[in-house]
Amino acid sequence: MSKDEKYEKSFKRQDRNRKVSKKSGDFDRNKPANRRNQREESDETEPGGSSRPQVPDVPIPEGVPVAHLKSAHYNTFLYRKMISHIEGNAADGDLIAVRDKYNRFFGWGFYNSRSEILLRMFSREPDMPTDESICRRIADAVRMRREIFKLDQTTDAYRLVHAEGDGLTGLIADKFGEYVVIELFSLAMFRRIDLIEDAFIDAGLSIKGFLLRVDKSIAQQEGIVIGKRHEPKVEKIIVNEQGVRFAVDLRRGHKTGFFCDQRENRLALTKFTPGKRVLDVCCYTGGFAVYAAALGQAAQVTGVDLDENALVVAEENAALNNATIEFTHSDAFNYLRQAAREGRQWDIVIVDPSKFVPRRTALEQGLHKYADLNRLAAGVVAPGGMMITCSCSGPVDPATFVETVGRAARSANRTMQIFRQTGAGPDHPYHADTPEGQYLKVVWSRLI
Repeated sequence: MSKDEKYEKSFKRQDRNRKVSKKSGDFDRNKPANRRNQREESDETEPGGSSRPQVPDVPIPEGVPVAHLKSAHYNTFLYRKMISHIEGNAADGDLIAVRDKYNRFFGWGFYNSRSEILLRMFSREPDMPTDESICRRIADAVRMRREIFKLDQTTDAYRLVHAEGDGLTGLIADKFGEYVVIELFSLAMFRRIDLIEDAFIDAGLSIKGFLLRVDKSIAQQEGIVIGKRHEPKVEKIIVNEQGVRFAVDLRRGHKTGFFCDQRENRLALTKFTPGKRVLDVCCYTGGFAVYAAALGQAAQVTGVDLDENALVVAEENAALNNATIEFTHSDAFNYLRQAAREGRQWDIVIVDPSKFVPRRTALEQGLHKYADLNRLAAGVVAPGGMMITCSCSGPVDPATFVETVGRAARSANRTMQIFRQTGAGPDHPYHADTPEGQYLKVVWSRLI
């Protein structure tokens, strides 16, 4: 039996044990021990047991539809199964009032009958929000990046609005030079796109043009139909991030075109790379690899990715920074297995794959992939070397990710010393009521 087959058998045995444990009533970190008690508590209390704030009854303006909840829930997302009924005629994308199961005022949310997220909560203040409320939140988000974090001093590429983290559910906006790429996840924000674009200009940004992106599956779920839009003809621009230059494909790049969330982690990497051999697994357009070679003075840098188009941009990024990097087009799993067979090792290995767990129903399968990839990566880290491994899957909480990569290291017969855990940069805040917004987990470790 091969090493991979033994690991597969071990992983399945652990899954069976976990399932047996659930049946026997043992605590499972991914599910509340008593869902009924949790639901009942959420009607009367805030998470953690504190008393629910007493909100005076709020009169709803005449003609405004009202959603009645089966139970109160303090997450931004209220799913179809949480809603009792809708009173009045609500059109998809409308802002409507929300009452709890005792008919008490609960807040205001954006409604969409087509989506499983039937309501996206926008405010719990008594006054009904207006278009100006959206504009104020955009202005505040921009002000935080520019005046508090002072990002303009170090980069011209950063996130302007991070959806729920900035109180603007369903809206993502990234600034690349003088262009803004907007990614939408809700019909409500699509219906207000002209207002949103004007709000960014009014916030004091110098903008040559906007580009709009909506994933096909999101567009279908939300009922978003994008007609003809006048957009700038620009396709690729050069941005500067802490002295490192990157080409950003505004039209064909993944998501908004570039991952600004790893900016601080890329810089932190360079502290460890001088004179080291570095492997960047799932390198995309070469973010970590370019930093290691250009700023980090690494002795040798290798980047691996399966996306040929991304690697074309990665090569361009290396050239922009006069960096020598060996890029390889390959599946990460296959590359690491082959490297292990050849006895190849690196002093530092970065593992930053795409989202393995896009939704909770894919949790078990996704954790399996994270474990397998990290086991293979651990096997090519030189003794005493470092592994920096990432997960951008919102449904995977930090503790579960650490447990998964720790198990993977043990399966590779390595001792893992975790010395740091980080996440996304400050321009990617998350709301306390929406913990899945803490999507990026980065575990820094030394392997013995």
